[in-house]
Amino acid sequence: MENVLKKLKIFVVILIVLLLSLAAFVGVFVKDKGIWTNVVADYQFGKDIAGNREIKYALNDESEEKYVYVDDNGNIQGEVWKDGKSITQEDENEENSDENVSYKKENRTIQANSDEDRNKENFELSKKIIQERFKDQEIEDYNIRLDDVTGKVQIELSNDDEKVELAEELVEEQGKFKMIDYQNGIVLMDNNDIKNVSVVYSNADSTYNTYLQIEFNKQGKEKLKNISNEYVETVIQKEENDTENAEENTEETEDSEEKEIKYVSVVFDDTTMMTTYFGEEMSSGILQIKTGQSRTEYEEFRKDYESAKLIANILNSGVLPIDYELESDNFVGENLPENLVKGVKVIAITLIGIVSIIFIIKYKFNGFVCSILSIGYMAVLSLVIRYTNVIITINGLIALICMICANYIFNLMLLNNLKNNEFGIAYSETMKKFYLSVIPLIVISIVFTFAKYTLINSIGMVVFWAILLMALYNFILTRTVLKK
Repeated sequence: MENVLKKLKIFVVILIVLLLSLAAFVGVFVKDKGIWTNVVADYQFGKDIAGNREIKYALNDESEEKYVYVDDNGNIQGEVWKDGKSITQEDENEENSDENVSYKKENRTIQANSDEDRNKENFELSKKIIQERFKDQEIEDYNIRLDDVTGKVQIELSNDDEKVELAEELVEEQGKFKMIDYQNGIVLMDNNDIKNVSVVYSNADSTYNTYLQIEFNKQGKEKLKNISNEYVETVIQKEENDTENAEENTEETEDSEEKEIKYVSVVFDDTTMMTTYFGEEMSSGILQIKTGQSRTEYEEFRKDYESAKLIANILNSGVLPIDYELESDNFVGENLPENLVKGVKVIAITLIGIVSIIFIIKYKFNGFVCSILSIGYMAVLSLVIRYTNVIITINGLIALICMICANYIFNLMLLNNLKNNEFGIAYSETMKKFYLSVIPLIVISIVFTFAKYTLINSIGMVVFWAILLMALYNFILTRTVLKK
């Protein structure tokens, strides 16, 4: 009976290892809308493996004639609107003039970047904000160069289309927030009124909704309170011209009153996110804006959530004082050709096969088990590296190969000790000798993990996770299978 249980135990462990290996080296495919998609995360490669993308930005030189409100000091207080749309002076007539607006109206040439904004201080501030946005969105392994004379920005990052697209959006969005009077275009609130922006969601009846939650500062809180009391639905009683008919008709009807609604629009850069009015006083100083649609599919909700998170990070980082436009996006050579990558894979598989055969010939059944478990270790390490966002550089790849070899050395030491000792003693001696020898490596890996440069950080992260996983994996699986 004991022998049967041991065989069952070995079978289950080997089955688990094989499934993990399939997930890591082949993938897990799920059918979504008729398309089979691998749901296992991809590796993140550094620029020295995936190649570089070189993105160049110049200052936007566009200018536009606009009809705007101007206060007594000459400051623009918003574009002249009529029901949510900007109008020109030629479009304006008595019908669409707003008598409640005290500002003057005039035509102004609005530059994307005024002469006053084009200075070294704003160039440096823009670079700092871009770096903060990249950090918030976990974009690493990039270089940013600033020409503090022309203001041009050059960004180099790995050749990852999703990452490049995200980086471009972070640079091109200035992050201007405005709450605007929908009726006339007066700006009621802006970025100066914001304290913090976050993302929240609700999940009721299996339906997900995503909201951008804006928390205003003290002055913004007071402004929102006043706006919520003014921009509401009001009922206006109609005047009766015919007094006799009014006396005869004592029954109230809907024709005796009309509703007037004052709207506000919430605008992010040039995109209107919401147009609404208020049904109650907003005294908390918090405004929630729904982003995306009501979702029943989690994957679609996750995309809405990430999109809202991006907007929140941009708003929290501050407004870019410079409006940039894309000048060029170039791919700069691939350091590891595809043929070379295929060749390395073939060599690696061949070496693993040779080592496995040697283990089986020399150590029989225990050698077979350790060979399977070693492949399983590589599979689990592969998944850990994917989901811990380790950036793999050539240096990190070399470190990864060395750690796989280290695991084989651990197994070799264990198999040799099993020849002369019972399993408990053999395992304890192997653990003690092996991990005492790699203590300096553990210390170095921790130091390298916190290094600023990706080429060094990659080594530290790979070695750290490899050693930690090696201890856990061999304690849980290798020890379980070989223990007698």
